[in-house]
Amino acid sequence: MNYRLKKVAVLGSGVMGSGIACHLANVGMEVMMLDIVTPNLEETQSNDKAHRNKLITTALQKTIKSKPAPLYHKSFATRIQTGNFEDDFEKIAEADWIVEVVVENLKIKKQIFEKVDRFRKKGSLVSSNTSSIPINLLAEDCSADFKACFCGTHFFNPARYLRLLEIIPTVETKTEVLDFFMEFGKITLGKQTVLCKDTPAFIGNRIGVMSGTEMTLLTEKYDFRIEEVDALTGSLIGRPNTATFRLQDLVGLDTGDNVSRFVIDNVEGDTYVEQLQNRPESKFMKFLLDNQFLGNKTGKGFYEKTALKDENGKTIINALNLKTLDYEPALRPKMAVVKTAKGMELMNKRLQYLAEGDTKEQQFFAEYFGQLFGYAAARVPEISDQYYPVDDAMRTGYFWDYGPFEYWDLIGFELGIRLIEKVGATIPAWIDEMKSNGNTQFYKFE
Repeated sequence: MNYRLKKVAVLGSGVMGSGIACHLANVGMEVMMLDIVTPNLEETQSNDKAHRNKLITTALQKTIKSKPAPLYHKSFATRIQTGNFEDDFEKIAEADWIVEVVVENLKIKKQIFEKVDRFRKKGSLVSSNTSSIPINLLAEDCSADFKACFCGTHFFNPARYLRLLEIIPTVETKTEVLDFFMEFGKITLGKQTVLCKDTPAFIGNRIGVMSGTEMTLLTEKYDFRIEEVDALTGSLIGRPNTATFRLQDLVGLDTGDNVSRFVIDNVEGDTYVEQLQNRPESKFMKFLLDNQFLGNKTGKGFYEKTALKDENGKTIINALNLKTLDYEPALRPKMAVVKTAKGMELMNKRLQYLAEGDTKEQQFFAEYFGQLFGYAAARVPEISDQYYPVDDAMRTGYFWDYGPFEYWDLIGFELGIRLIEKVGATIPAWIDEMKSNGNTQFYKFE
């Protein structure tokens, strides 16, 4: 079947819902964005459409004004119409595609999909942007036609800029629906579409939680300041300058904590996650969450932007001391290992240098990459039948220059195995088979 999408209904106007609506408008689609009626209206406002839609129109305007800009051109906002679930839900019958982006609550999502099933036109596509709830649970009470046309379409925030689009089918999703979204996401939306299995947190966030958690654990183990770890784990190894702790501030510590807790609570048969289940919550994470120091959105997280200026007129940034839980002026770390590594232009030589040696920085990297390689390899075929979608997901969803297996190629196959063995992780059978067959690269470059 050749699906032609002209009209789309976006259900939910939060940061992701509004961002997705804007990007669909970017590619020329007519968008109807719906959300709940504005709560706590006065009696004189309850029948006024402008007041009833105030929640959603305010959310959309806030997104349109945000930076980086979600729209290619501000005039594209005219392609987005707004409404509410009580007055306008039947309009989804005009939509060729309905994408759900409401709160991460199974009961609420199922109620929405039950209503979608009543009003949608037969054959229209339906998807969920959930980042955590199993896709198969969302449609279990819906009609056969709904189930055949339903899958997960997980965008990453901001929807215009992050290229990863995870496509997650259920056993009842029609093959042509899956094939369409894989192609539509790539050609029309400009995304790197990655086919995922219906496993907790799918691919990007599953590997992302492990990576971020390991960085944090190693920070404590090797007694680093957060500024030092951010200097080690940013552009030095082909990662964004937000590195580790600035990234957590950017994402929001509450958001990151919710995703991590979901993975820890719902993943089974994962040795690394099982070890996390038995670890007490870190003192500094409890401090930050209890005090609602959630990162950039609250003005304070691992870093704090002050109103003070230094002698050069630059804003003074404080950093959290993980031991004392006090904020102190952020330092500019001076580490000999970093200086030496920066002098190595070839990334493979740089990574090999960083992963071998006796300094605590090199021990940090040896453990990190050992855990990353072992974990990513063990997740095949659990989260993906092939290893390359894992690399695609991390490059396009997390802005890594290299995915786990690309890092492994750069460091070297044999050294990667030794690093895995050094941290006590199990080497999967398919890696042993590669080795026995004499294959020492995941990718071959002409």
